[in-house]
Amino acid sequence: MVARVNPRDKTVNLLSIPRDLRVHIPDIGYTKINHAHILGEMRGGNREGTKAALQAVSDFLGISVNYYVKTDFQGFKNFIDTIGGVDVELPESVELPDLNTTVPAGRQHLNGEMALEVVRERYSRPNGEFGRQADQAQVLKAVAQKLLQPESLPKLPGLLEQVRQDIVDTNFSDSDLLSLAWLFKGMTGKQVNYMQIPGRGETLFDPLAGDRLYYWIADPEAVTSVRQNFHKNNEFPEGTDSMPR
Repeated sequence: MVARVNPRDKTVNLLSIPRDLRVHIPDIGYTKINHAHILGEMRGGNREGTKAALQAVSDFLGISVNYYVKTDFQGFKNFIDTIGGVDVELPESVELPDLNTTVPAGRQHLNGEMALEVVRERYSRPNGEFGRQADQAQVLKAVAQKLLQPESLPKLPGLLEQVRQDIVDTNFSDSDLLSLAWLFKGMTGKQVNYMQIPGRGETLFDPLAGDRLYYWIADPEAVTSVRQNFHKNNEFPEGTDSMPR
């Protein structure tokens, strides 16, 4: 997921990047965007994996990604638990097979384990991957709203020490994060705009797998609009979705 932060009018544009998005990677050819990380990691470890993933996203969107935060499943769970869980508005119920439970639609309080399962589950959703992407954005929005409430800000320096343990890789300094937090204090859902990448599903040959794989093929005209509107506020190209507020 890519976020564009506008400090002038204090808005954030969120764009989901589908895991199956078909992109061109130099020296490889067309493959899934989530293959970029493992290819980089194979060349030079975790940091090279991060650089390769950032480059793939930058090339696709035609932008420079200035900052990043990367975590893993355990780090995500720990982080959500560290901040005391999050309150998320779910547009539809989500079945969680690994926990043998279903989270009802509506406003729900999620601990780390449940939040992780919600952002990972896609098979039980009517909209599949796109439903999951939307819930991932909802969880991120809930985290931001919780951390940026005025009463939470004095606790952030101490909290950052704990959160650092849950982050696999980032180029944010503590002062960067604290500056952003104070800038966006009191943030509400109306300040977050959410977009997805329109396109179609198709099964095509993958040079890495040596077999046919499912891809998400981005619609070229829609992608042009997404790129343009990602740098604007409150404008959504036809075929994309604004996050419910």
